[in-house]
Amino acid sequence: MTDPLVRIRDVALQLPGAEEVRPGSFAVEGRVFASVEGDRLTVRTEEQDAAELTLDNGSDWQSVEDRVARSWELTAPPGLLEAGGR
Repeated sequence: MTDPLVRIRDVALQLPGAEEVRPGSFAVEGRVFASVEGDRLTVRTEEQDAAELTLDNGSDWQSVEDRVARSWELTAPPGLLEAGGR
C-alpha cells in the first residue's frame, strides 16, 4: 500500500489555497481541514467538528478523497469556494 500520507498529500494540495502547515496537516487560510498521523485521517464534517478514519489496504480511496475535498469545502473561505474544489 502507498503511504497514506503521500496519497492524502496528493489530494489535499490540489485544492485551491491548500498548504501543508506541518508534516501531515493540511490547511486553507490557516485553518486545518485534514491531518494524517500514521494510518489515521482526521477531517471536518457537517455533523461534528471532526471525524477520524483508519486508512488501510481495504480503504475506499475515492471515498477518502471525497471526504478530504468535503472537509476543505467546509473550511475554505467563500472566495476560494468560488474557485472550486477538485
